[in-house]
Amino acid sequence: MDFLSLLKNRDMQTNALIIFIAISCLQFFDAKILMSITALILIAVNYPALMKLSSDKPQVKQEIKKHEISNDMYYNRNIHTLLLELKKFKKYNKVSYKEGVKYMRKFFKTVHVLEYDNLMNRNQYYDLANDYLKQGINHFQSMSISMPERHLINGIKRGDFTPTKKTEELSKILKQLYNECYYILLNIGTTFNEEWSAKPNIYTKEIDLNTDRVESYNKNDEVHWALY
Repeated sequence: MDFLSLLKNRDMQTNALIIFIAISCLQFFDAKILMSITALILIAVNYPALMKLSSDKPQVKQEIKKHEISNDMYYNRNIHTLLLELKKFKKYNKVSYKEGVKYMRKFFKTVHVLEYDNLMNRNQYYDLANDYLKQGINHFQSMSISMPERHLINGIKRGDFTPTKKTEELSKILKQLYNECYYILLNIGTTFNEEWSAKPNIYTKEIDLNTDRVESYNKNDEVHWALY
């Protein structure tokens, strides 16, 4: 193996190997000189990472898996916790899980756009965010179709004979997630309506809001199988 190529690999195993070699050579070289050489090698190997740590520029995560829940979907602690709880249900239906993640990521991106100052066409973005939220929740909810029924023997062990325990847990998480996200839209919509009332224009309109989430009939909902 090319030793120079090994030094260029800036992971923990490489650093551990360098330190191990240095310790092994203590009997052959002066300790101070050897430790100085080892420190210089470690600094040279990890120089790019050290420069990033000392930089004042905000660090941007470059590698984000589009079909996985990650930090770019963060909005607040409650929502982030609920999203992480969904990961354990992925094994039941990976396709629906990935679709749910995809639409929820679109929802958060659109919400951040809605928070821009002096946003034009705000109604369009608001409707998109609402639609993305519904799609994401519905895809996650469809994972319940693939969940196995609870066996009687497992119920006897714990004295709990609820047949759809996992399904109920998933539904509870999704209901909480939907409520958290919906009230974000509700607050944004309230702000938009106040601004529109103060200064109406032809490019926007008042957003129809209600805490009961009662909506007018839309035939597109039949296509998008919106459950909420």
